[in-house]
Amino acid sequence: MFRRVRQTNVAISVLRSASLALLLSTALRAQPTFEVASVRPSVPKPPAAGGAGARSGGGGGGGGGGCPQRLRIDRSQVEIECANLVMLIGYAFRVAPDRVTGPDWMMGPGSPRFDIAATIPQSTSENQAPEMLQSLLADRFKLALHHGITSQPVYALVVARGGLKVKAAAAAPTAAAEPDAPPGVTAFFGETLEHTAPNASGAGETTTISNPRMGTVRETDGPNMFQRMEAPAITFEGLAELLDRMMPSSTSVIDMTGLKGRYQLVLEVSLNDLQAEMDREQALLQRFNDGLRKFGLELVRRKGPIETVVVDHVEKMPTEN
Repeated sequence: MFRRVRQTNVAISVLRSASLALLLSTALRAQPTFEVASVRPSVPKPPAAGGAGARSGGGGGGGGGGCPQRLRIDRSQVEIECANLVMLIGYAFRVAPDRVTGPDWMMGPGSPRFDIAATIPQSTSENQAPEMLQSLLADRFKLALHHGITSQPVYALVVARGGLKVKAAAAAPTAAAEPDAPPGVTAFFGETLEHTAPNASGAGETTTISNPRMGTVRETDGPNMFQRMEAPAITFEGLAELLDRMMPSSTSVIDMTGLKGRYQLVLEVSLNDLQAEMDREQALLQRFNDGLRKFGLELVRRKGPIETVVVDHVEKMPTEN
């Protein structure tokens, strides 16, 4: 009896995966596509002189695999260099790479990396580049996946006792990294773009972070593990994403304020001597809350829903161009 039930469950699982793959395939046929696209394995090469390393984003670290990672989008074309499949899937489906799971060969730091050059049709907006990349991954890598929601321990961004103390801001459009931005490294995590470049003074570096929820944020690293984040028009959902990216913790940050709109704030956090703390996780939470409570916000431990993307099938190498 146990064997029969187990075989039935396996059969149901196979049928479910096949159904999900069929639904994805059907949906992708309605997606916009690149006019022309080439996908090639990346050729290892050293980073450009003076470049700055991109931040890691869970399976999508910048510069890994022996080549510097780069993303450039303009009205007519998309150029991606040294991106592994976790990074590409995250960008295509607008989720952070650390929420993408798949076969072991795809997840490690030595996973295959690829260069993509694609032309955007004149009738299509560059804002649809992720959807066009979905079509490309399904066509060249035979990608099949499904979305899931898991309940996990999280840091919830909530309004602190005493209420909000933050100024409202006007809505701001998201701008991708400028084509003539100063030398550095442009990284992408989900639909978020990051461009890191050395400061003009020669000391430290500044990262510009952009997506529709954050607007455009400038993050500056200072001495003694000091971080300053300037957000002129950020949503609380975007702030949770920003904190999730900046906090050196495996615990996800999600917005539970329930508030809409955009706000302006400058968040300053020091992580100096954090390793010396007996309870590092509690100390980390306290450091960030010291900055957030000035705006009537705080992070608290809760359980919350986390969206994931699960890869059911993907080929290691693309079909020929």
